[in-house]
Amino acid sequence: MPYVGRVPSAVPVTADDIPANSIDASKIVDGAIAVADIADDAITEAKIADAAVVSLKSGRKNLIINGDFRVAQRGTSFTNPASGAYILDRWRAGIHTTAADGNYTQEADAPTAAEAGTNFVNCLKFTCTTIDTSTTATNRYYTRMHLEGQDIAHAGFGQAGVRYVTLSFWHKHTKTGTHSFGIQSGANNRHYAAEYTQTTSNTWEKATTTLPVDTTGTWATDTNTGLILYFATYLGANYQGTANTWEAGQGYGTANQVNNVDSTSNSMRFTGIQLELGSVATDFEHRSYGEELALCQRYYQNSGIIPTILLGTYSGTAVAPRTGYQYEMEMRTIPSVTFSNFSGASSGVQTPNAGSITKSSFLLTGSTSQSANNNAYVQNCIIALDAEL
Repeated sequence: MPYVGRVPSAVPVTADDIPANSIDASKIVDGAIAVADIADDAITEAKIADAAVVSLKSGRKNLIINGDFRVAQRGTSFTNPASGAYILDRWRAGIHTTAADGNYTQEADAPTAAEAGTNFVNCLKFTCTTIDTSTTATNRYYTRMHLEGQDIAHAGFGQAGVRYVTLSFWHKHTKTGTHSFGIQSGANNRHYAAEYTQTTSNTWEKATTTLPVDTTGTWATDTNTGLILYFATYLGANYQGTANTWEAGQGYGTANQVNNVDSTSNSMRFTGIQLELGSVATDFEHRSYGEELALCQRYYQNSGIIPTILLGTYSGTAVAPRTGYQYEMEMRTIPSVTFSNFSGASSGVQTPNAGSITKSSFLLTGSTSQSANNNAYVQNCIIALDAEL
């Protein structure tokens, strides 16, 4: 029987020979298209779906500072810190009750590189030390970070239009079930609550939430608090929000939040926290330790022990000794200055004082006038500068 099908042609098939939408991804064999088969400039930015670009964002993307908990200028262990106290750099404790208490520590615990696709070294761990099983509406426990208005201004909170931000993080909690977090305006007049699940006890798991940028409310774009991120530990009714919607007032999580302070066996761990613009969670942005430390030092600086600070040698009339003290970097605002660990005043050793404080330096003075032709110095001193939000 003669062949009545299509007669092969030596003429190449062109794009005009292929009907629109006749070839989809399922009809292309894996490996059938090599780089050499793609003409120069054939793939343009307009032809790449937003969701396909998961790790190609340019420039700085993570709005969170110290999201992998490497920087610990204040120390690595905090026993029952007061509510509002800073713990690891940029992070604060929040325990508003007379009953519950807990410790915060920097731990060498993190998801493996095989699990996360990237390597984390540290985490922040909260451990319950005193329980609270009450249902008091005003009780709330959380860990929070304040973000400076200048750092979130480009997200356009409070402005019209459709935009998104995405929060991703790793968690390892003892209690399984529903946990929650909240994003709130610095003015405390708008909040968004969302939930995530700890499926297996004490196992690293990843959570990702995309939320629309709020188009109302008051959101600072200056050096004040623009946005607050809360990770709930337990919440009374007054601080519970509706999941996945913007609402007025304060809300740090949802009513489904489990109670992580009902047993001293409970702990919560976090690492790899990233808040970024857009609707896609990209790989965690690992900045160098030096960069991350510098970002933290805009808000807090700790000198460590300085063996000797020479205030001056005087050859004339006795005067109050003084010298300039320059910061590691300019701070967010004029900081408070705290001296600790220094030796007492004797034989030229001075008790330190700070004057003429600016965002980048202060005048370090001694406590007493120094005799002529003698050295004056501060010994074994730790200088802490605090310009936190």
